[in-house]
Amino acid sequence: MKQSIAQAKVVPPKAWRRLSHAIYEINLAEGHADLCAAVISAIRRLVRADVYTFQALHRESGRSLLRMDPAKAFTDEEIAYYFAEPEAMPLVAYYARTGQAHARRLSDVIATREFRKSRYYQNCLSRLGLSYAMAMPVHVDGEAVIGLAINRAKRDFTIKDRALLDAFGPHVALAWQRHGDPWKEDPSAQSCSRKKWLERGLTVREYDVLSWMVEGKQNREIASILGISLATVQKHVAQIVRKLHAENRHAATVMALREI
Repeated sequence: MKQSIAQAKVVPPKAWRRLSHAIYEINLAEGHADLCAAVISAIRRLVRADVYTFQALHRESGRSLLRMDPAKAFTDEEIAYYFAEPEAMPLVAYYARTGQAHARRLSDVIATREFRKSRYYQNCLSRLGLSYAMAMPVHVDGEAVIGLAINRAKRDFTIKDRALLDAFGPHVALAWQRHGDPWKEDPSAQSCSRKKWLERGLTVREYDVLSWMVEGKQNREIASILGISLATVQKHVAQIVRKLHAENRHAATVMALREI
């Protein structure tokens, strides 16, 4: 209640109208893939930024859904560094340390000048000059958490921006829950059991890649969904084709589809 009252004092009426439109937009989404894009579009309504990121993580399996706008904002190397050292990002470390779930600006937890000296900034953000960030973890249930993050190069986010993201987060959780659990609904499970494919020599990650190939996803889309680089997906596809004794990617996909 105190949080809601504080938000109401900070956010002007026009901004609350934008928030209502944003909430309406995400509730029109059909399925989790559409919801990822809708959430980014909705946050764009609320707060102007240079880069928007949506990441849903399933803690037990470690699987994730990742969507960024612009889609190619970060290089494969920058993304790989983030996944290898997530808590090198001060906001991620802050949430891991405190267990907090409210929106926070990067400048709330570290001085901008100090952040620019960090290895994380140098490895992930310096190329684009993204000195300012704001993030919020959205806890959907005991297993799923959604990370919302936005970055700017030229100016910090305001208290109003923070309050808007804070008010928006709970609606993202509700919209996600409407579509069930995407990891349980994994289309690969409909084509063949994991055990069968593992017995045929695929690794767990190759199985994941094949699952999305069957669903019609291209390599770049699979890389985004699984949170790995395009080069890594290409290597997995090559291994899948070899292990299934298929002529090419298409033939391997057709072979899997025939198992449905």
